[in-house]
Amino acid sequence: MVDSRIEGSDYIADAKKHNEWWDGELSDLSDVASYDPRSDFLQVLRRIDTHRREGVESLVYPIYGPTGIGKTTLLKQFIAAVVSEDNYSPGHRDLDIFGAVDPRQILYVPLEESLYHLERAEDAVEQLYSVIDYFRTHVCPRGEISYVLLDDIGALRLDEDQKQNLFDIVDDRTYLLLTGVVTSQVDVEDVPGSERIDEVEWARPMLPMKFADTVQLNLYDETSLEEAEPELVDRIESLRTSSVEGESLIREVRSHLSSPAELPTAVEALNQLYFEVLSAHERDLLHEAAREYLQRGGFFRRVDDSAVENELTRSHLLLYLYKELARYESIQHPENLHRLSSLAASHAGEELRYTDISDQLELNRRTLDSYLKILDEGLSVSESHDFSLQRHRRTRLYLRNPRHVVLLSQRQEHYGFEDGDPTRVLNHEFEYKLARTVVFDHAKRLAYAVDPTGGGDHEVEYCETEAGTVDYILRNEGFVLPFVLSYHPNSKDAEAIVAAFDPTAGKHPKPDTEDLQNFDYEAPYRFIVTDSLPQEVKKSESLVRDQGETKHCYLPYWLFLLIC
Repeated sequence: MVDSRIEGSDYIADAKKHNEWWDGELSDLSDVASYDPRSDFLQVLRRIDTHRREGVESLVYPIYGPTGIGKTTLLKQFIAAVVSEDNYSPGHRDLDIFGAVDPRQILYVPLEESLYHLERAEDAVEQLYSVIDYFRTHVCPRGEISYVLLDDIGALRLDEDQKQNLFDIVDDRTYLLLTGVVTSQVDVEDVPGSERIDEVEWARPMLPMKFADTVQLNLYDETSLEEAEPELVDRIESLRTSSVEGESLIREVRSHLSSPAELPTAVEALNQLYFEVLSAHERDLLHEAAREYLQRGGFFRRVDDSAVENELTRSHLLLYLYKELARYESIQHPENLHRLSSLAASHAGEELRYTDISDQLELNRRTLDSYLKILDEGLSVSESHDFSLQRHRRTRLYLRNPRHVVLLSQRQEHYGFEDGDPTRVLNHEFEYKLARTVVFDHAKRLAYAVDPTGGGDHEVEYCETEAGTVDYILRNEGFVLPFVLSYHPNSKDAEAIVAAFDPTAGKHPKPDTEDLQNFDYEAPYRFIVTDSLPQEVKKSESLVRDQGETKHCYLPYWLFLLIC
């Protein structure tokens, strides 16, 4: 019988082809080095730079996200940044790791592209061990930290028991970076053997580019923002991070959201940011940039033809749903993932009954729940549940990528938004759908600041009141931050809604149990996210209106997105 397995020497030869920098050839990194760094990439660099400076000798850093989101680009940007200090702007040169790594310390393995998926799981791991052993004995300088980057770990098809094999890759001088499509593929914090690793990071999600990144990277060419003075982009960067000289007011807002005692400091920073730091002209530019973000869907355009860009985005989505997620969960009918995603696009955060979804898609409730869980884990569709559990048989579905709302909606609905270019077509109803979707996605990100000890995914809930819906609720132990979206043409009596909100209605089970926690939640501040600030707020030069026991804080739509 002919042995169909690929020879180990072939995997080693393939690794050499994918790691041309071992021979001093850096041209393969020139394309990714020309891309502006997004915040996900800078976060990876800062975390690894910190561990390196603190003497951490063994590290596992997992990253997950949908197909086409940019995980491979991020890994190659990391390589380009650490082996050559000339690839990125001087604004980030406070990191010691820039240009500080010998190219021969880095092993990059694109697992699926290298055909590890053709092997049985145990054979694939064995072949990977042989490549890493060759790298350590013949390439990496002795005594130096080795950086092993495994792209698309799902190609190894490891079950929960086999995950611990990954730790055999990590000796006492190894930094291991993993990418996968869902969190459970790369999450190894609680896997046996992790305790012998100096640092095992929790799995970091990689999501569509958020609004602040698009502004900071000045992606709005041929728009009014492009004509803004260059200082605005630099100022946004200085407001977001402490690594650039200046007042880090956005960072200050985020760092004071996790307790009621610190909320006044966060709100004062918001007030200062709006009325003192940014001029009226700059505020107008950011308002228009937020609408442009909705128009373009928050993504990098890699080709000039918007129709081609749409097809690339659509192809990535369908590949992800029909191949990656379906293969990962052994789903026999992946078209149901597609149908659920389309349902989320057409309803965009409207309240739905589970029974109606089940009937429409001809699924039983257990199967529906499993599909929704898979889509949520895959960062494709997330649910928002009722804060009070009074409507526990209902849900709200949100796509995490605003561009997918366009691509999965009927053209008559999204007319004027299909090409991603500036348009004079007024389609306020669809713009509102996008605005609601984008706020949910950004609120999910802001939830990490509200509950920084939570680690993984955080819930964003909603609550019905007699006056209307509190659209987004973020919570920490004992208190909540409620947000009402008031966006034309669906502006509403937001003041009445936040005033009617009763935080003590919140009911949540203890972790891993069905027993409810006895929290009497507090909500000292209630927030109104709006695309049009009331005149009295502008005249008073204060975003806050004191209502006695509670305070109502108005947030311009663009400002909310900017702090997330």
